[in-house]
Amino acid sequence: MSSTSNETNYKMMMESLQKEVKSLKNKLDTYERENKDLKKSIYDLTARYDMVSHQLGKGTQKPFNIDAVLAPPSTPESNSVTGFISDSLQIQSPPPTLVSDLSEHDRLMGLSSQPRSGSSKKMDERHFFYKFTLKGHSASVYTIDFSPCGKMLASGSFDKSVKIWDVFNQREITTFSDHTVNVSVLQWNNNSTEIISGSYDKTVKIWDLNGNRLSSSYNTSGFILDVKFSPIDNNIFYVGNTQNHIIAFDKRAPNAITVLENDSLINSLYIFKDGQHVLTGDSFGKLKVWDSRKGKKITFPESFHYDGGVDGLAGSHKQSATNSLVDTYEIAPENRPISGITMSKGSEDDDGRFLAVNSYDNVIRVYDRSKASIVSHNPYLLSSMTLQHSLTGHKNKNWPIKSSIYVGKDFNHLSNTTVKRSEDLSKDDDEDEDIQPDINQSVLLATGSADYSAYIFDIGLSKQSGKVIQKLEGHTDRVYSVKFHPSEPILASCSADNTIRFWTPKKKIFNN
Repeated sequence: MSSTSNETNYKMMMESLQKEVKSLKNKLDTYERENKDLKKSIYDLTARYDMVSHQLGKGTQKPFNIDAVLAPPSTPESNSVTGFISDSLQIQSPPPTLVSDLSEHDRLMGLSSQPRSGSSKKMDERHFFYKFTLKGHSASVYTIDFSPCGKMLASGSFDKSVKIWDVFNQREITTFSDHTVNVSVLQWNNNSTEIISGSYDKTVKIWDLNGNRLSSSYNTSGFILDVKFSPIDNNIFYVGNTQNHIIAFDKRAPNAITVLENDSLINSLYIFKDGQHVLTGDSFGKLKVWDSRKGKKITFPESFHYDGGVDGLAGSHKQSATNSLVDTYEIAPENRPISGITMSKGSEDDDGRFLAVNSYDNVIRVYDRSKASIVSHNPYLLSSMTLQHSLTGHKNKNWPIKSSIYVGKDFNHLSNTTVKRSEDLSKDDDEDEDIQPDINQSVLLATGSADYSAYIFDIGLSKQSGKVIQKLEGHTDRVYSVKFHPSEPILASCSADNTIRFWTPKKKIFNN
């Protein structure tokens, strides 16, 4: 009886195993068919690329040998004898470029420069794709800034260091480590030769890139929240701190400072093109414009030495602050603190048209300043600004998140709408939804977020203006800050995950 039972169990087990083996074989056959289809798709893409290369006159790259790829795998010995790795398989790699690094999966899913099969709509060319990651900091990367020449990126971290990166070759150039507490902010000078950094150690330091050294250091009375070089003089720089002070330093006169006193923390600075007027965003939720020429000027003897912050010796100068204050603008009745202000790029002589204000209410307010000089004949008055957008979707969660603005080289600053391409002018308005905006005619705002992502908004007054056009995912912790390249649509983002990630559109930007 027991023998019969054992045989029955054995047969059931064998039948079960046979079914499982059959199922696995079917799955394997399916995977092999899919693998062939994928390889065929890659071949089609390379063939298409070869055709386009011929049309553009840029030479040719042979598509790989599809028959060899689909043939049964051979052993290493046979490969070495028959020369299986032929010239047709060796697709020449292009030189290092800042170009979208699409994965094979993304290409096969249609995220290439070609429209998807069966669809007349092209992908929005303002969309950005992950390119590469810079690693080297041992703690959160809190602040980043591109050099004006566009070849380097500076980063400041909670690991107390400032790092300089070669953007083209994706490598670290040097590290400066003289701060004793986390680096909160930094900026390049106008000719990409010096970096100014501010820290919660209450100091501001200037780093000489040519000599790879600390050039000078300045003490203040509070934590450094923002620093900015004068746009017209590399010797002059401005500092905002937690002691409500805006301090103007001149490297040529180390024993003299100018102090402007606010009634709350100076969270963010912008220096107008004249080098004399200063825009601030503070912890009371107010924008203010100051005339630095009317600030309190303090001079110390050459032999004077003070380990504390020299601006703290200025005392209280309320009357001076009143005289130097040009205009005040309250962004919202709730008076939520402003975490950052960003001005769009203007002309050589004029400041930008768009002003973006990040605040702790999870809203970025974008103002159009185009009427400032026309209506009031005074570009420094805030009352003539127009609130263009109140952008939502990102998250601050009480973190000082920063944003950045990209203005396309073909954007019409004098118009209320972006300029249409000539080939689109004859199309009916009903077809507007099928017309994808040109990134060179767009104005984009990117912002970090506490939800581990970066967001890109269209703010260029087009029909899609004010909308989130993309959410960039990939960081594994808060994205503190983002920065656009000074001339190209290239975005860098820094995060509490200790990394910096680069994002570019699908088309090639430039070669090194």
